Amino acid sequence: MANGTTFTAWLKRTALLGVELRPGELSSVLGMFASLFLILFTAYLLKPAREMLILTEGTAEIRSYAVAAQALFLLFFIPVYGRLSRGFDTRRYMQIVTLAFVAILVAFAAAGKAGLSVSVAYFVWMGVYGVMVVAQFWAFASNLYNREAGERLFVIVALGASLGAWVGSAVARELVNHFDAYGLILAGAGVLFLSLIPAHWAAGRIPASSQGGEDQAKSEPSLLAGFKLVLSRRYLLLLAAFVILINLVNTTGEYLLAAFLEADYARESAAGAVTVSKSSYVGAFYSLFYFTVNLAGVLIQYFVVSRLLRFAGFAVAFAFTPAIVFLGYSALLVLPAIALFRYYKIVENSLDYSLQNTMRQMLYLPLSRQEKYEARAVIDSFGVRLGDLLQAGLVFVGLNWLAMEAVNFVPVAAVMAAGSLTVAMLILRERKQLLADQESAERAQSDTISEAEP
Repeated sequence: MANGTTFTAWLKRTALLGVELRPGELSSVLGMFASLFLILFTAYLLKPAREMLILTEGTAEIRSYAVAAQALFLLFFIPVYGRLSRGFDTRRYMQIVTLAFVAILVAFAAAGKAGLSVSVAYFVWMGVYGVMVVAQFWAFASNLYNREAGERLFVIVALGASLGAWVGSAVARELVNHFDAYGLILAGAGVLFLSLIPAHWAAGRIPASSQGGEDQAKSEPSLLAGFKLVLSRRYLLLLAAFVILINLVNTTGEYLLAAFLEADYARESAAGAVTVSKSSYVGAFYSLFYFTVNLAGVLIQYFVVSRLLRFAGFAVAFAFTPAIVFLGYSALLVLPAIALFRYYKIVENSLDYSLQNTMRQMLYLPLSRQEKYEARAVIDSFGVRLGDLLQAGLVFVGLNWLAMEAVNFVPVAAVMAAGSLTVAMLILRERKQLLADQESAERAQSDTISEAEP
């Protein structure tokens, strides 16, 4: 017994980031951590398969068109997803959606093995799956836990995403030498199925004091309910604007990184400093880049997120990443530091994947179940893909109509980053008012109950 108590205390001090755990919360939070770890691990098995298929059966041009098709497909998928969410409780719906995703993955692998061309369809579906499976998990989590518990425990759960992405990317680098694309898809389907086990375990072991409410939708079912929710409520509309803007800034940065990398290769190749092919040069850079980003994300999630949240508060933790992004692009306007841009992108991406992602999930904790599922599906999936479309249009117009060079996009990114920081401030103001209104309503309800008692 003493050994068990000692181990639990050590686990709390180290692996659990010093987060204050209440009685009964340990098993549930570890289950949620494990489930999200497996979901992100799966993603990094499926992504190489996507690129292998689209660039062998298709072309880079087809790939760009497929990105646009992802946003269009979401317009049909999100309403169906939202309407179905009303018919099942939280745990059952998580199981149904995950099993449906597993079945679709197996179907893609079977069709490909049978000789059918699935590259474009799989690429489009992966764009939907990649954002929906994570949004589905966080909707599930934010409905299981109440706001107070979520704000304490989500920093531990989110570490599962950072670790899963890092370990998954490392494993995938080895598996591509032994599996074809369809083997990777089947492996991903198997791991995704396994993610249901710890999620089911966690859902049944949350103490009553930490549980969220299983409220049901009050409005009539509608295929456009999610979009209507976002457009009808200022808080949700601001969240959507923030997701679009922060993704627009990030993907513009990804374009700048690729453009600067191409310029570096051309310059070094001309000088005789590089003798490998452009493909090898780019592949070596990005493999190290993503490995470093994922590792940095793990370290930030482990050492920074919970401490920043605890000592500085939610507002500072949420605004930290958009502030750093704005300062970074602003610094590029006045400092000759383009050569250091890759290091800035490592900082931006790792903060986005760890700190910013965790804080963004907490924004949904005070909302209703309908908003957590239907509005969140619109914001976290369609908003991301809309950001992708806007970025593609921005680059196309800049390069082809305005004759801009890559470096000319830096001030554009700085302006968009300022916009995302402004929206972040507005979200914090709306959240403060939302929490105050909820506390007032709870006090009024408590007073009414007290007066009714004999």
